[in-house]
Amino acid sequence: MDIKNFTFHIKNFAWLTASQVMIKIVSLFLLPVITYYLSPKDFGIIAIFTVVQALLSGTFGMGLHSFAGRMIFKYERTDPKECKERLGALLAYTIMFSLVGSIIASIFMEEIADLVIGTIDPPRHIFYYIPIATGFLMSVQGYATGTLLNLQLNKKYFFIDMANFILFMPAQIVGLTIFRFSVWDILVLQLMVQVFVTIYALWSLREWLSFRLEKMKIFKEAMVYSLPLVPLNFAGWIQDRIDKIFLNNIHSISSVGIYTAGTNLANQYSFFSRPIAITMKTEISKRLDSNHERIQKDIQESFALFFQISILLYFLISLFSKEIVSILMNQRFHECYKIVPIFTLSIVFAELTGFFQLKFVYKNQTVWFPLSFILAAFLNGYMNYILIPKYNMYGAAYAKVCSELVILFTTYYMSQKLHKTEYAIMANAVPLVAVIIAIFILQKIQVHMTLMIMIKISLIMIYIVLLDTIFKKKNMRYWQIRCTIINGIRREAI
Repeated sequence: MDIKNFTFHIKNFAWLTASQVMIKIVSLFLLPVITYYLSPKDFGIIAIFTVVQALLSGTFGMGLHSFAGRMIFKYERTDPKECKERLGALLAYTIMFSLVGSIIASIFMEEIADLVIGTIDPPRHIFYYIPIATGFLMSVQGYATGTLLNLQLNKKYFFIDMANFILFMPAQIVGLTIFRFSVWDILVLQLMVQVFVTIYALWSLREWLSFRLEKMKIFKEAMVYSLPLVPLNFAGWIQDRIDKIFLNNIHSISSVGIYTAGTNLANQYSFFSRPIAITMKTEISKRLDSNHERIQKDIQESFALFFQISILLYFLISLFSKEIVSILMNQRFHECYKIVPIFTLSIVFAELTGFFQLKFVYKNQTVWFPLSFILAAFLNGYMNYILIPKYNMYGAAYAKVCSELVILFTTYYMSQKLHKTEYAIMANAVPLVAVIIAIFILQKIQVHMTLMIMIKISLIMIYIVLLDTIFKKKNMRYWQIRCTIINGIRREAI
């Protein structure tokens, strides 16, 4: 890959990183205000409503956003006109399916509420329908933003993220501090912002949409590809959300709130990991389809680079979770810091799995997607049922880690059957084991806070130096990216 292409990927990564960093850093610093006015119970209510929204939005679109990505990988660089027409047809189907799904969900809202929302009693019955409306909007927006990412139009994705953040966060803070918003007011505010953001996302995609009625005939082709993703989405929902339902039913809505605060902090891991993963995986998918001569080496080096950066980020977040919670959250949420190292590990496993899943897409074998996820989802549900009564929030976090590990190895095994690549998993995993042991030991050591912080900073710096030294010698992709960044900085300095 030449320097021009590296510069393009670095810019894409920079746009994604900018949105992640700006949103999450500001959100972190606003946590003292939010956790002062919202109790763990309030956090739990928002989390449970988000569970319903995720279930509906993931089902409404029938997996068509994934098929849209496949069309982009296939046609964007060879036939842009065909690509636009197919994307337009798929958007039309997404809107139609989401509308029908919303009507059906409205009919069965009472049953959905009894199953998922449980004992939460909103002040007015109409609040039960907020997740349906939000789910419809999120389904349509998800198609638009997913398509922008697959088109590598990451700058536009950045502006959508910023619009969402700028509209919601200041309004939330003003509402809480001046108008004394309740948690139900916050849910209504989220819905209002989602309306605008969905419209803006569609407008941002307009140049890549072209509608021809005859292109609607791709329905059968799209369904063959996408229908296997419907049970996959449901399994993913169980994998990601069932823990909160169990916590609510077995313990309390306040436990859900504290657990959610910990998992939200753990998700700060995606500051850099998600932009790196999206940038790498999109390019690898396109190079796989073009049968690039160096593709095997690219996959090996990209996987190793992403794995080791993931370990570094995991180490950083886990080491300082207690300090971050003490500074940024109200005392009512202090216990959530113990969730962070456990839950972040599950995110590491989940994002590594994404590299193996590229082979399913490349071979058009999306029917294999649900297998590992359904297995892990049932395992996750069973382990939540067993562990939460004994260990409360920690049981939910342990269940998540174990199920993600099952997905990782199951997906790896199936992907190797489709298209073999030597990932050197065991060699890459050795630093992860060392990091987990170091975190466990440091949590048990009782020393003065200042000394402990110095020890943690020293360990992080040593790890960075070792990582840089090893990758400069063994990973050509890292070396090229490093040189491109350094040369760019030098040009700016001159």
